Amino acid sequence: MKKLLLMALVAVSMTANAEGENENVILNDANAATFVDDDDVEFTRNGIKLGKGADENDTWSMHFNIGVNIPTGAPSGVDFAPFRSWEIGWTITQYDWTPKKSKTTISAGLGIISRNYTLSGHDMMFGKENGNIVVGHRPGEFSELSSSIYTFGFQMPLLIKQRFSKNFAISVGAQLNWYCYNRVSNNYENGDNQYDISTKDIGCRPLTVDILGIIHVAKSFGFYCKYSPMTVLKKDRGPEFKSISAGIYF
Repeated sequence: MKKLLLMALVAVSMTANAEGENENVILNDANAATFVDDDDVEFTRNGIKLGKGADENDTWSMHFNIGVNIPTGAPSGVDFAPFRSWEIGWTITQYDWTPKKSKTTISAGLGIISRNYTLSGHDMMFGKENGNIVVGHRPGEFSELSSSIYTFGFQMPLLIKQRFSKNFAISVGAQLNWYCYNRVSNNYENGDNQYDISTKDIGCRPLTVDILGIIHVAKSFGFYCKYSPMTVLKKDRGPEFKSISAGIYF
């Protein structure tokens, strides 16, 4: 009887140990799976996720950015209003490729971009003389004048993103722009009448390259800064100026 009781205790002890080991293995496996899955989610979650690519290392995403334009290098007498000059971008689709077990992502996107450059105050306006853009004083009968250069086109960002933690990463790269539409817009009042006069064919550069940097401070939110080293207007077509833009990116 004692031998049977001893054998039963040994069997129970071995079963308990085996179950404990299995629980530990399952727990460890679960933790490992959670860590890997969390890492993948944090790493690939970037903007609005559109879907997976051909394999687990690539994804498709969508992004938006909105910021202020700060024209630089303008000639004397041409003053812009930074907080009345805006940039809006929409990367409709972006391909993101991340090598396996890497914290670096390479991206290429395609979207649209809209920019405007507004003169400060309400006394100066853009005009066109002999095919060139000039800046002059408004006629005395005009009031509430707002004068700006407006551009619209396609953008192609090419970026390298380096992740440093789950919620912090930095992207750097270039953005190619093709502007297919541009105009000068003068909005003003004359007595009780309001006018919006547009002038096309203003000599904007159709192709430009920007230097782009993005600081990602959350899963799908960040801040960007962009420098445009090429002048907005072609040489000898009007005031030569460049621009810096900065704002939010998501």
